[in-house]
Amino acid sequence: MDDSTLYDLFGSLSREIGALRTETRDGFRRVEARLDRHGGIINGGARQVARLITWSEEMDAMLSERDGRIEELTRRIEKLEGNKPGMNGS
Repeated sequence: MDDSTLYDLFGSLSREIGALRTETRDGFRRVEARLDRHGGIINGGARQVARLITWSEEMDAMLSERDGRIEELTRRIEKLEGNKPGMNGS
């Protein structure tokens, strides 16, 4: 094999390796971009779940307070009307 052919093969191999590096680097960039998007989605979901838990706890407290008020008002009305719980007004 003469020097010219050897240099041509070496140049061709260098170009192939360069193209492979470019493709690999671009592939990694696409994977990184996709992982960044997934991370954003996961973080957003975690924040929404935390907000939902807070809202749920606030609603539970509000409903408990409301139920207590209704129970107290029911007792007061029964006391004012002279009815005892369980009596049917006879």
